[in-house]
Amino acid sequence: MGVDTSKILIDQNVKQIVLGARTHQKAEEAKNELLKRAKSSVKTRLIPSGGFDMTAPDKIQEAVKNLKVNQPFDIVFLQAGGVVFKDDYQYVEWNGKRYERTVFQNTIGGYITLVALSQKGLLKDTTRVVFAGGEGARGIPGMIEKPNFNGYKRFSEYLFGTGNLPKFNPMNGIGVSKLMSAVLVEGLAQKGQINHEFVWFTPGLTYGTNGLADTAPIQRFFMEKIMFPIAGLLGFAQSPMQGAQKYVDSLLGKYGSNGDVLGSPEGKVLGPIVDQKPMNKHFTDMEFQTGFLGMLETEFGAI
Repeated sequence: MGVDTSKILIDQNVKQIVLGARTHQKAEEAKNELLKRAKSSVKTRLIPSGGFDMTAPDKIQEAVKNLKVNQPFDIVFLQAGGVVFKDDYQYVEWNGKRYERTVFQNTIGGYITLVALSQKGLLKDTTRVVFAGGEGARGIPGMIEKPNFNGYKRFSEYLFGTGNLPKFNPMNGIGVSKLMSAVLVEGLAQKGQINHEFVWFTPGLTYGTNGLADTAPIQRFFMEKIMFPIAGLLGFAQSPMQGAQKYVDSLLGKYGSNGDVLGSPEGKVLGPIVDQKPMNKHFTDMEFQTGFLGMLETEFGAI
């Protein structure tokens, strides 16, 4: 999705794109693929940059420190993450604390990236920040339960692995992580101290991506070769290029202004882009916004 989004932006002759990836090799591969797929000579400056491992704060900070750019970003697209397909909860250890891995890699890693960019002076007052969302944040019937916590304290127990936790479900885990990225966007938007735009946007269910890279081989084969193609034929899923075009529209401001949480209609995984806030009470829960953002600022610094 990141490569396809960049491909469309290149066709629109944007001035410069930094291709942030987990390793420099992956970033170079993305650049080479984009150059190969370009329709004509590429006017966009492509800067491959490795080290953006969303589970490793020190690597993220070092990656931002080494960015070969000398002017702030107009747009930051935080799209890295994925599902943790394990039988039990997995955690990221940092500074003597542990954090549920799916929330960390889909939400907290993005926040750490923003803090590092801010500290290096690479965010304008008017920078537009788009978090890649997901319909699982308000639940998908038959696939992901609607994330629901009895107060922020209960979520905190989930995040830090304390208390009586429900049996781990990878799909429910991705739903919780996407919910919390929306809560983070709302918290940042409501803070109102700066003029950045924070938007949470999901283009709808998309087949053919690398989101299942860590899945067991048999399960990945079934989902990629059978379930997703059938969903595409039935109109329940879209191609990566179709999803990427919607991402580009959101990056360039067609969809969403500060604090918006946007995705498919309730009960559906694909369809017209609509407001998600009425679909889960936690999207606009001030306790969640102040609690989560406050914890992040304490542990990882403020933007």
